[in-house]
Amino acid sequence: MTRILEKDYDSEKGRKMNPWIGTDESGKGDYFGGLSVAAVYVDDSTLPKLKSLGVKDSKRTSDAVIRELARNIKENCINSIVYIGPEKYNELYAKIRNLNRLLAWGHARAIENILEKVDCKNVKTDQFGDKRFVLNALMKKGKQIILEQRPKAEDDIAVAAASILARDEFLMRIEQLGEKIGIELPKGASSLVEEKAKLIVKEKGKDILTKIAKLHFKTTEIVTRARDSCSSVTITKHREPITDNPRLPENLFGGQGKPNLLWAPWRMEYINISKDPGCIFCKAIKSADDRKSYILKRTEKAFCIMNIFPYNNGHLMVAPKRHIGEIEKLDKTELMEMMQLVQESIQVLKETFNTDGFNIGINLGKVAGAGVEGHIHIHIVPRWTGDTNFMPIIANTKIISQSLDEGYNLLSKSFNHLNH
Repeated sequence: MTRILEKDYDSEKGRKMNPWIGTDESGKGDYFGGLSVAAVYVDDSTLPKLKSLGVKDSKRTSDAVIRELARNIKENCINSIVYIGPEKYNELYAKIRNLNRLLAWGHARAIENILEKVDCKNVKTDQFGDKRFVLNALMKKGKQIILEQRPKAEDDIAVAAASILARDEFLMRIEQLGEKIGIELPKGASSLVEEKAKLIVKEKGKDILTKIAKLHFKTTEIVTRARDSCSSVTITKHREPITDNPRLPENLFGGQGKPNLLWAPWRMEYINISKDPGCIFCKAIKSADDRKSYILKRTEKAFCIMNIFPYNNGHLMVAPKRHIGEIEKLDKTELMEMMQLVQESIQVLKETFNTDGFNIGINLGKVAGAGVEGHIHIHIVPRWTGDTNFMPIIANTKIISQSLDEGYNLLSKSFNHLNH
């Protein structure tokens, strides 16, 4: 059951409670459709009504029940619903480049709309990022509130009511969107959604995605890559052996274990990078131009840098400024700052590239695979479902779908936002 904090309300003693606003959103995990944010004002007159309705978190309520509950909540409570359609969502995300900041903007607008109707000091919301994001997005009236942001805030009845209104709005909007294009749009971001997106793009072209989907999801890359692969990548047979690789079975590529050529002229950017001898980390840290050396952040004793020969998009490395190869010789400050940078890197990569997981590790010594043996560093490799596919397994080829400069621009902005 939804918890009502005793300090806020005591029905037996008839003690008057402090009213509050609860906010929640729906659609952030759905590829199709936009994002809806709702706010609900609760006081001592509306609280019993919400309890009698059996209001609870929308994730524990069926879609059919949500429709009826939403109607009753709207009739009994002061509320506000902010809906950001896919086109506007994509426009905002392109500017903000941070999902938590976009969410904060939506929550702030819903709160401000309530404050236009009633004075209220207390606001509760689920914890989706630094609460400063929300506070900074609020206008004049909102600057006076006391914001409580915590995990599982849907246990609060005002937040639960807001989650129902947000979900109801999202369901209605995605249904209307499907009717508009003549195709029913599935919810979520599963393989079913991916297959439906491929069918839609095949029928209506990839530009339709801007109007119906959240473009920063990895689903967009998967769907558009599948469509473009036939026209943008040319594979031709090469009669001369490129390399002796005993792991390649005969006839796998159409002839005596000789691989085909994958023509990718954009890879010249990597090929032409100078491989000067010496420690790459020491050279980078001495550089006065962080962009040129791809350094994303410096602390007193450590720094975070992009790997210029990445395993995956967004492959980062964290290293001490001091040239040292043994982990046991790092001092406490170096260890602490390196781990803080790893933590920040993970947060930035999650928000920027919508990652599914990470490989994080240290190679100590050449025998263990250390590329730069004398300067210890931590690898942070983003992973996505399906990023290990037929290309590296069969063709011994890894595709990096984004240039270093494009990746640096996105990640440096996210690091700057994180630190302000």
